[in-house]
Amino acid sequence: MHPPFKHFRLVAVLALAVMVQPVVWVGLAPTGALDVQAQETRQKKEKPKGRRSQVLSKRAYAIIEDAQNRLTEEDYAGALSQLQQIRDGAKFSAYEKAVAVQTEGFVYAGQGDYAKTIQAFEKAANSGDLPPRVVSDLIYNLAQLNLAEGRSARALDYITRWFATVEGEPTADAYGLKAQIHLVMEDLTAAEQAVRKALSKAEEPRQNWTRLLLSVLLQQERYGEARPILEDAALRWPGVKAFWQQLTAVYYEVDEEKLAFVTQQIMHRQKMLKTSKELSSIAQLYLYHDIPIKAAAVLQAGLDAGRIEKTEKNYELLAQAYMHAREWDKAISPLTAAAEKSDKGRFYEQLGQSYLQDEKWRDAEEAFVNALNKGGLRDAANTWLLLGITRTRVEKWDAAIAAFRKAGDDDETAKDAFRWIRSIERQLAAQRRG
Repeated sequence: MHPPFKHFRLVAVLALAVMVQPVVWVGLAPTGALDVQAQETRQKKEKPKGRRSQVLSKRAYAIIEDAQNRLTEEDYAGALSQLQQIRDGAKFSAYEKAVAVQTEGFVYAGQGDYAKTIQAFEKAANSGDLPPRVVSDLIYNLAQLNLAEGRSARALDYITRWFATVEGEPTADAYGLKAQIHLVMEDLTAAEQAVRKALSKAEEPRQNWTRLLLSVLLQQERYGEARPILEDAALRWPGVKAFWQQLTAVYYEVDEEKLAFVTQQIMHRQKMLKTSKELSSIAQLYLYHDIPIKAAAVLQAGLDAGRIEKTEKNYELLAQAYMHAREWDKAISPLTAAAEKSDKGRFYEQLGQSYLQDEKWRDAEEAFVNALNKGGLRDAANTWLLLGITRTRVEKWDAAIAAFRKAGDDDETAKDAFRWIRSIERQLAAQRRG
């Protein structure tokens, strides 16, 4: 018997799939598209020699501020209407028009329309009318937006462009974004390099980056390297079920079956196992590790509470747990339920054997008859033999002999069957003489 839960290995990558993270705006806030005064100060500091400082006129400032307020109040149509004044106005500078387009992008983002946000940001970034720092922030945001929209190739273009032009050392978040894009593009080597850089620069380990690194390692079946990372992650974030699941899978892969069982027991104690499949699987594990009472307790509680599906298979498992624990009486109910659900007679046969253990001969006889009537038995001859033995206990001699004759049709049971027949005949003869 192979331990249950070994199937975790098959879903190792899927369970830790790294979801696209929400867009975190860099440089500019989505509900305040432009901090005008801060940008003016920045522009003056960044202004190259010979270039005229770009600032908003009082009129443009007022319009954009009003648009920002409308955006905060989720008056998107009003915000766009205000910004349109700048885009269509002949008296506004190219810089002011670029800022208006940029702000429109945040309005579209507020509406959840990332496609239009991308168009607006691209137009603003490529206008040539915004300061380099603002353009850099837009490029970074475009990398995030394109990733969120499933345009990973474009996202890679933008993040590459951003890394090539950014001033100073890129942040941990930037490396994390780069890693995520590479992972989506299935460039595992580049993804690993970037995410390790992100983790090394972060003050504290980030869960999403840890997931990303694990996804890379598990896809490459580097289980030995994944093991210590998962052990640390499970302790650092003990409530995250996926880490415990993957740690279990890795333990199985490196032949640490006992540790795998321990991790699953921890999951069970932490009430992480909630589905019918998960609960029945942990019960199978308890049975596999010779703890049938615990297996039975899990199954009985789950079936009673409706957390475990009332299927033929699960009733059979509960019956097996009780029988392994030598709780024959308690095995009767789940065996009966399994027998009623099955289109074959094997559960009635097991039910008959349970009754035999308790010397409930008439109940055993009925169960064996039901088993033979349903059919589909692997060894019907043995069932006939057991039925014959049961009938001898209640002195149904003719019926017992008939059952033994059926058993005698099979070479495997013929010897025992005819020995029983001769025993009955001798007993009947003795009764007649007496």
